[in-house]
Amino acid sequence: MLVALYLFFFSAGGSDGLVFNINEPVKQYILDKATAKQVIAINKEMLNEETDFEKDSGKAKKQLAKLNGNRLSSDASFDEVFTALDQKRAATRDKIVENRFRMKELMTAEEWNKIYATVTPQY
Repeated sequence: MLVALYLFFFSAGGSDGLVFNINEPVKQYILDKATAKQVIAINKEMLNEETDFEKDSGKAKKQLAKLNGNRLSSDASFDEVFTALDQKRAATRDKIVENRFRMKELMTAEEWNKIYATVTPQY
């Protein structure tokens, strides 16, 4: 059961395409310098949020490994780590999505499509 929970929380760890560094394409496709500067600042916030979550996720993995190695660890100890990480994941997701829509308001559809065509993997 612990392995299943571990895989649920951590198998999708890391960035699988939610946040991309779009600085260069923004500079290339958004001609208004003030708007480009705003978009780059928002993107930096998003990247920092993702990095912070990845650090917290790494700490949680270490805590879980330590708890897993201790036969006397309680369910509550595991729940505490999972709950804290789940709250951080939700807060990070909310901030990233909110910032995505802030960027969307600043860019035209054409700018958005050109920028993300250069950074989004083609499947």
